[in-house]
Amino acid sequence: MPINPTNFATGSGKPNSNSVRTESNADNRDVKDAKTESKKAYNAAILAAHEKVSLNSNNESLSLLYKTALEGINAELEPVMGKNAAKKIYESGVDTSPKATADRIVSFATNFYSRYKELNPGDSEEETLNNFLELIKGGIDKGFKDAVTILQGLQVYEGKVESDADETYKLIEQGLERFRERVLEEAKKQGDSDGETERAPESD
Repeated sequence: MPINPTNFATGSGKPNSNSVRTESNADNRDVKDAKTESKKAYNAAILAAHEKVSLNSNNESLSLLYKTALEGINAELEPVMGKNAAKKIYESGVDTSPKATADRIVSFATNFYSRYKELNPGDSEEETLNNFLELIKGGIDKGFKDAVTILQGLQVYEGKVESDADETYKLIEQGLERFRERVLEEAKKQGDSDGETERAPESD
């Protein structure tokens, strides 16, 4: 004779009304969950289509690259300088040419050098600077990788979008190298000036 699972709950062969209601509620939740997931998928499809149309514009693509680069820098600086050390800045309606985008990323990143140096005393200027640049380059690289992945997924990372992204990256590297040379030159001048002060004869 087949075993009726409701016998264990009620002691009879009659279905437990509470069990029936529970199963009914579970079925309703499953239907609602399915509708929710379907709606999410539908909304995601709309968003992806919208992004693809928007990102076909090269300006929008470089804006995305700028945003993800700043987020990458923020993530790298946070363990060293604390949470939200770098604000996540996303400007709209601004020049998004490769040069302008690269200049803003370099300016944003290098503005934190003075604070980084205060938090890491004792090392030479060159060692501190190299460590700082290695840190922010890691963030920039991650940001670029994230942006490229998004653009490739939307099948817009090609042609001018791809070439402008490559040019932006090269300009960032050049900008960071110029910053490095400028900081070391200023440190050298400061060292020479301090040395001359120490050697200056005392006046009678």
